[in-house]
Amino acid sequence: MLQVPMRTFPGLFVGRRTVVEAQAATELAAGARFVCGSCDDVIFSAADREALSDMVVKCRCGEFNQI
Repeated sequence: MLQVPMRTFPGLFVGRRTVVEAQAATELAAGARFVCGSCDDVIFSAADREALSDMVVKCRCGEFNQI
């Protein structure tokens, strides 16, 4: 399974993107696993990157992540 680190940025620049909270990775879907750019926890798993194009994922550590 491919592990993709996401890019972190200050929450001030979230703008018009949709913010979602990272969930505990209990069941990983087939495809890529996206990890927090700060703490390396798995915060999202998806078969395609298009699901994350307009989305910001807030990790449990407090960092905002995007592709």
